[in-house]
Amino acid sequence: MAMNFTTHHFARLEHYDDHRFRKNNSGFQEEELLKTIALCVVNLFLSCTALTGNVLILLTIWKTPSLHTAANILLANLAVSDLAVGLVGHPLFVSALLLRIFDPSSFSRQLWEGFNILISFLCGASFFTITAIGVDRLLALKLHLRYQAVVTSRRMSCIIISIWAVSGILSSLQLWTPDLSYNALSPLIFTLLVGNSAVYLKIYLIVRQHLLQIRRQEHGWVHKNGSIFSMQRFKRSALNTFLVYILMLFCYLPYSVVLERFYSGIHISLTLRHVTITVVLLNSTLNPLLYCWRVREIRAATKQLIFCH
Repeated sequence: MAMNFTTHHFARLEHYDDHRFRKNNSGFQEEELLKTIALCVVNLFLSCTALTGNVLILLTIWKTPSLHTAANILLANLAVSDLAVGLVGHPLFVSALLLRIFDPSSFSRQLWEGFNILISFLCGASFFTITAIGVDRLLALKLHLRYQAVVTSRRMSCIIISIWAVSGILSSLQLWTPDLSYNALSPLIFTLLVGNSAVYLKIYLIVRQHLLQIRRQEHGWVHKNGSIFSMQRFKRSALNTFLVYILMLFCYLPYSVVLERFYSGIHISLTLRHVTITVVLLNSTLNPLLYCWRVREIRAATKQLIFCH
Protein backbone atom coordinates (compact mmCIF):
# COMPACT_ATOMS: atom_id res chain seq x y z
CA MET A 1 0.00 0.00 0.00
CA ALA A 2 2.80 3.20 -0.83
CA MET A 3 2.82 1.45 2.44
CA ASN A 4 5.26 -0.67 0.58
CA PHE A 5 8.05 -0.12 3.07
CA THR A 6 5.92 -0.59 6.14
CA THR A 7 5.27 -4.30 6.53
CA HIS A 8 8.89 -5.03 5.57
CA HIS A 9 10.10 -3.68 8.86
CA PHE A 10 8.06 -6.10 10.87
CA ALA A 11 10.58 -8.69 9.69
CA ARG A 12 13.14 -6.78 11.71
CA LEU A 13 10.78 -6.37 14.61
CA GLU A 14 10.19 -10.12 14.72
CA HIS A 15 13.86 -10.89 14.99
CA TYR A 16 14.42 -8.48 17.82
CA ASP A 17 12.36 -10.95 19.84
CA ASP A 18 13.97 -14.12 18.51
CA HIS A 19 16.12 -14.52 21.62
CA ARG A 20 12.94 -15.29 23.51
CA PHE A 21 12.41 -18.37 21.40
CA ARG A 22 15.99 -19.54 21.72
CA LYS A 23 15.73 -19.34 25.50
CA ASN A 24 12.38 -21.10 25.60
CA ASN A 25 12.38 -24.34 23.62
CA SER A 26 8.70 -24.92 24.32
CA GLY A 27 7.88 -21.93 22.11
CA PHE A 28 5.25 -19.64 23.56
CA GLN A 29 3.91 -19.23 27.03
CA GLU A 30 0.30 -20.27 27.33
CA GLU A 31 -1.08 -16.74 27.16
CA GLU A 32 1.00 -15.89 24.10
CA LEU A 33 -0.01 -19.17 22.49
CA LEU A 34 -3.71 -18.38 22.94
CA LYS A 35 -3.27 -14.87 21.55
CA THR A 36 -1.41 -16.14 18.50
CA ILE A 37 -3.96 -18.87 17.80
CA ALA A 38 -6.72 -16.26 18.09
CA LEU A 39 -4.88 -14.09 15.55
CA CYS A 40 -4.59 -17.08 13.22
CA VAL A 41 -8.32 -17.77 13.46
CA VAL A 42 -9.16 -14.11 12.82
CA ASN A 43 -6.86 -13.96 9.79
CA LEU A 44 -8.27 -17.17 8.31
CA PHE A 45 -11.78 -15.76 8.71
CA LEU A 46 -10.73 -12.46 7.11
CA SER A 47 -9.13 -14.40 4.27
CA CYS A 48 -12.51 -16.00 3.51
CA THR A 49 -14.40 -12.71 3.73
CA ALA A 50 -11.86 -10.90 1.54
CA LEU A 51 -12.09 -13.64 -1.09
CA THR A 52 -15.90 -13.70 -1.05
CA GLY A 53 -16.39 -9.93 -1.10
CA ASN A 54 -13.88 -9.14 -3.82
CA VAL A 55 -14.89 -12.02 -6.08
CA LEU A 56 -18.46 -10.76 -5.80
CA ILE A 57 -17.40 -7.22 -6.72
CA LEU A 58 -15.44 -8.44 -9.76
CA LEU A 59 -18.30 -10.66 -10.97
CA THR A 60 -20.79 -7.82 -10.51
CA ILE A 61 -18.73 -5.38 -12.56
CA TRP A 62 -17.95 -7.98 -15.23
CA LYS A 63 -21.56 -9.13 -15.71
CA THR A 64 -23.17 -5.66 -15.56
CA PRO A 65 -22.55 -3.67 -18.78
CA SER A 66 -23.72 -0.42 -17.20
CA LEU A 67 -20.83 -0.68 -14.73
CA HIS A 68 -18.19 -0.87 -17.47
CA THR A 69 -17.02 2.69 -16.88
CA ALA A 70 -13.60 4.26 -16.52
CA ALA A 71 -14.16 4.93 -12.82
CA ASN A 72 -15.12 1.31 -12.15
CA ILE A 73 -11.87 0.15 -13.73
CA LEU A 74 -10.19 1.53 -10.61
CA LEU A 75 -12.71 -0.22 -8.39
CA ALA A 76 -12.07 -3.51 -10.20
CA ASN A 77 -8.33 -3.03 -9.76
CA LEU A 78 -8.86 -2.45 -6.04
CA ALA A 79 -10.86 -5.67 -5.88
CA VAL A 80 -8.06 -7.57 -7.65
CA SER A 81 -5.39 -6.38 -5.20
CA ASP A 82 -7.64 -7.03 -2.22
CA LEU A 83 -8.53 -10.46 -3.59
CA ALA A 84 -4.82 -11.32 -3.79
CA VAL A 85 -4.38 -10.21 -0.17
CA GLY A 86 -7.14 -12.61 0.87
CA LEU A 87 -5.80 -15.39 -1.31
CA VAL A 88 -2.11 -15.09 -0.39
CA GLY A 89 -1.51 -12.47 2.29
CA HIS A 90 -3.65 -13.80 5.13
CA PRO A 91 -2.67 -17.50 4.65
CA LEU A 92 1.03 -16.62 4.48
CA PHE A 93 0.77 -14.52 7.64
CA VAL A 94 -0.99 -17.38 9.42
CA SER A 95 1.69 -19.82 8.23
CA ALA A 96 4.44 -17.61 9.65
CA LEU A 97 2.63 -17.32 12.99
CA LEU A 98 2.02 -21.07 13.23
CA LEU A 99 5.61 -21.86 12.32
CA ARG A 100 6.74 -19.58 15.11
CA ILE A 101 4.55 -21.52 17.57
CA PHE A 102 5.10 -25.13 16.62
CA ASP A 103 8.57 -25.13 15.13
CA PRO A 104 10.51 -22.08 16.32
CA SER A 105 13.84 -23.70 15.50
CA SER A 106 13.04 -23.52 11.77
CA PHE A 107 11.60 -20.03 11.93
CA SER A 108 13.55 -18.04 9.37
CA ARG A 109 14.03 -14.42 8.46
CA GLN A 110 13.46 -15.33 4.82
CA LEU A 111 9.88 -16.41 5.51
CA TRP A 112 8.94 -13.09 7.10
CA GLU A 113 10.78 -11.09 4.45
CA GLY A 114 8.98 -13.03 1.72
CA PHE A 115 5.66 -12.30 3.40
CA ASN A 116 6.54 -8.63 3.86
CA ILE A 117 7.67 -8.09 0.27
CA LEU A 118 4.64 -9.84 -1.19
CA ILE A 119 2.10 -8.20 1.06
CA SER A 120 3.68 -4.77 0.68
CA PHE A 121 3.42 -5.19 -3.10
CA LEU A 122 -0.27 -6.11 -2.93
CA CYS A 123 -1.16 -3.63 -0.20
CA GLY A 124 0.80 -0.95 -2.02
CA ALA A 125 -1.33 -1.47 -5.11
CA SER A 126 -4.47 -1.31 -2.98
CA PHE A 127 -3.40 1.87 -1.20
CA PHE A 128 -2.41 3.63 -4.44
CA THR A 129 -5.73 2.58 -6.00
CA ILE A 130 -7.70 4.07 -3.10
CA THR A 131 -5.75 7.29 -3.64
CA ALA A 132 -6.52 7.20 -7.38
CA ILE A 133 -10.23 6.68 -6.63
CA GLY A 134 -10.18 9.81 -4.48
CA VAL A 135 -8.48 11.82 -7.24
CA ASP A 136 -10.99 10.46 -9.75
CA ARG A 137 -13.93 11.58 -7.61
CA LEU A 138 -12.31 14.99 -7.22
CA LEU A 139 -11.96 15.33 -11.00
CA ALA A 140 -15.59 14.27 -11.49
CA LEU A 141 -16.74 17.08 -9.20
CA LYS A 142 -14.48 19.73 -10.71
CA LEU A 143 -14.75 18.85 -14.43
CA HIS A 144 -18.50 18.08 -14.58
CA LEU A 145 -19.38 17.56 -18.26
CA ARG A 146 -15.74 17.42 -19.34
CA TYR A 147 -15.05 14.50 -17.00
CA GLN A 148 -15.86 11.72 -19.50
CA ALA A 149 -13.71 13.33 -22.17
CA VAL A 150 -10.72 13.68 -19.84
CA VAL A 151 -11.00 10.45 -17.84
CA THR A 152 -11.10 7.66 -20.44
CA SER A 153 -10.78 3.89 -20.10
CA ARG A 154 -7.44 3.96 -21.87
CA ARG A 155 -6.01 6.51 -19.45
CA MET A 156 -7.36 4.55 -16.51
CA SER A 157 -5.64 1.43 -17.82
CA CYS A 158 -2.34 3.33 -18.02
CA ILE A 159 -2.83 4.53 -14.45
CA ILE A 160 -3.44 0.97 -13.26
CA ILE A 161 -0.29 -0.27 -14.99
CA SER A 162 1.63 2.56 -13.33
CA ILE A 163 0.18 1.67 -9.92
CA TRP A 164 1.37 -1.93 -10.13
CA ALA A 165 4.75 -0.90 -11.54
CA VAL A 166 5.42 1.66 -8.80
CA SER A 167 4.22 -0.75 -6.13
CA GLY A 168 6.54 -3.44 -7.47
CA ILE A 169 9.54 -1.10 -7.62
CA LEU A 170 9.02 0.20 -4.08
CA SER A 171 8.53 -3.26 -2.60
CA SER A 172 11.64 -4.60 -4.37
CA LEU A 173 13.75 -1.77 -2.94
CA GLN A 174 13.54 -3.59 0.37
CA LEU A 175 16.00 -6.12 -1.06
CA TRP A 176 18.55 -3.51 -2.12
CA THR A 177 18.32 -0.58 0.30
CA PRO A 178 16.78 -1.80 3.57
CA ASP A 179 18.44 0.96 5.60
CA LEU A 180 16.97 3.66 3.38
CA SER A 181 13.48 2.20 3.65
CA TYR A 182 13.91 1.91 7.42
CA ASN A 183 14.82 5.57 7.83
CA ALA A 184 12.12 6.78 5.43
CA LEU A 185 9.36 4.61 6.89
CA SER A 186 7.53 6.89 9.31
CA PRO A 187 7.81 10.12 7.23
CA LEU A 188 6.58 8.22 4.16
CA ILE A 189 3.52 6.81 5.92
CA PHE A 190 2.42 10.12 7.39
CA THR A 191 3.11 12.01 4.14
CA LEU A 192 0.88 9.61 2.21
CA LEU A 193 -1.87 9.81 4.81
CA VAL A 194 -1.72 13.61 4.77
CA GLY A 195 -1.84 13.61 0.97
CA ASN A 196 -4.92 11.39 0.96
CA SER A 197 -6.46 13.55 3.66
CA ALA A 198 -6.00 16.62 1.46
CA VAL A 199 -7.70 14.91 -1.51
CA TYR A 200 -10.72 13.74 0.45
CA LEU A 201 -11.02 17.01 2.35
CA LYS A 202 -11.11 18.88 -0.97
CA ILE A 203 -13.89 16.55 -2.16
CA TYR A 204 -15.86 17.24 0.99
CA LEU A 205 -15.47 21.01 0.64
CA ILE A 206 -16.70 20.91 -2.97
CA VAL A 207 -19.69 18.77 -2.01
CA ARG A 208 -20.44 21.04 0.93
CA GLN A 209 -20.35 24.07 -1.38
CA HIS A 210 -22.86 22.40 -3.71
CA LEU A 211 -25.08 21.57 -0.74
CA LEU A 212 -25.15 25.23 0.29
CA GLN A 213 -26.11 26.19 -3.26
CA ILE A 214 -28.85 23.57 -3.30
CA ARG A 215 -30.35 24.83 -0.07
CA ARG A 216 -30.72 28.26 -1.63
CA GLN A 217 -32.81 26.81 -4.45
CA GLU A 218 -36.46 25.91 -4.32
CA HIS A 219 -37.33 22.23 -3.80
CA GLY A 220 -33.67 21.36 -3.18
CA TRP A 221 -32.54 21.27 -6.83
CA VAL A 222 -29.89 23.20 -8.73
CA HIS A 223 -29.03 23.27 -12.40
CA LYS A 224 -25.41 23.97 -13.27
CA ASN A 225 -23.38 23.37 -16.46
CA GLY A 226 -26.17 21.30 -17.92
CA SER A 227 -26.24 18.85 -14.98
CA ILE A 228 -28.92 18.49 -12.33
CA PHE A 229 -27.79 17.66 -8.82
CA SER A 230 -30.04 16.69 -5.94
CA MET A 231 -29.44 17.36 -2.28
CA GLN A 232 -29.73 13.69 -1.41
CA ARG A 233 -27.12 12.78 -4.00
CA PHE A 234 -24.65 15.28 -2.60
CA LYS A 235 -25.32 14.28 0.99
CA ARG A 236 -24.64 10.66 0.10
CA SER A 237 -21.52 11.59 -1.85
CA ALA A 238 -20.16 13.58 1.08
CA LEU A 239 -20.83 10.73 3.48
CA ASN A 240 -19.22 8.20 1.15
CA THR A 241 -16.15 10.40 0.91
CA PHE A 242 -15.68 10.51 4.65
CA LEU A 243 -16.35 6.80 5.06
CA VAL A 244 -13.54 6.01 2.63
CA TYR A 245 -11.25 8.41 4.45
CA ILE A 246 -12.15 7.11 7.92
CA LEU A 247 -11.73 3.50 6.76
CA MET A 248 -8.25 4.26 5.45
CA LEU A 249 -7.23 6.00 8.69
CA PHE A 250 -8.68 3.16 10.76
CA CYS A 251 -6.59 0.56 8.93
CA TYR A 252 -3.28 2.39 8.51
CA LEU A 253 -2.94 4.95 11.28
CA PRO A 254 -2.61 2.43 14.17
CA TYR A 255 0.09 0.61 12.23
CA SER A 256 2.11 3.76 11.59
CA VAL A 257 1.72 4.93 15.21
CA VAL A 258 2.94 1.59 16.56
CA LEU A 259 5.98 1.69 14.28
CA GLU A 260 6.76 5.28 15.22
CA ARG A 261 6.65 4.49 18.93
CA PHE A 262 8.66 1.30 18.50
CA TYR A 263 11.44 3.03 16.57
CA SER A 264 11.45 5.78 19.22
CA GLY A 265 12.61 3.18 21.74
CA ILE A 266 9.23 2.59 23.40
CA HIS A 267 8.48 -1.07 24.08
CA ILE A 268 5.64 -2.42 21.93
CA SER A 269 4.47 -5.98 22.51
CA LEU A 270 4.79 -8.52 19.72
CA THR A 271 1.06 -9.25 19.93
CA LEU A 272 0.20 -5.59 19.37
CA ARG A 273 2.45 -5.47 16.32
CA HIS A 274 0.73 -8.55 14.90
CA VAL A 275 -2.66 -6.99 15.57
CA THR A 276 -1.74 -3.87 13.60
CA ILE A 277 -0.66 -6.04 10.67
CA THR A 278 -4.05 -7.78 10.86
CA VAL A 279 -5.85 -4.42 10.85
CA VAL A 280 -3.94 -3.41 7.71
CA LEU A 281 -5.00 -6.68 6.04
CA LEU A 282 -8.55 -6.10 7.26
CA ASN A 283 -8.79 -3.27 4.73
CA SER A 284 -9.14 -5.88 1.98
CA THR A 285 -12.35 -7.15 3.60
CA LEU A 286 -13.81 -3.74 4.41
CA ASN A 287 -13.34 -2.22 0.94
CA PRO A 288 -15.86 -4.44 -0.91
CA LEU A 289 -18.32 -4.15 2.00
CA LEU A 290 -18.13 -0.37 1.85
CA TYR A 291 -18.70 -0.14 -1.90
CA CYS A 292 -21.51 -2.71 -1.88
CA TRP A 293 -23.19 -0.82 0.95
CA ARG A 294 -22.71 2.76 -0.20
CA VAL A 295 -22.67 2.69 -4.03
CA ARG A 296 -26.26 2.24 -5.12
CA GLU A 297 -25.51 0.95 -8.62
CA ILE A 298 -23.10 -1.71 -7.36
CA ARG A 299 -25.45 -2.74 -4.57
CA ALA A 300 -28.37 -3.17 -6.97
CA ALA A 301 -26.25 -5.09 -9.49
CA THR A 302 -24.87 -7.34 -6.75
CA LYS A 303 -28.37 -8.16 -5.49
CA GLN A 304 -29.48 -8.93 -9.01
CA LEU A 305 -26.45 -11.16 -9.57
CA ILE A 306 -27.02 -13.10 -6.33
CA PHE A 307 -30.77 -13.55 -6.73
CA CYS A 308 -30.50 -14.46 -10.40
CA HIS A 309 -28.13 -17.27 -9.52
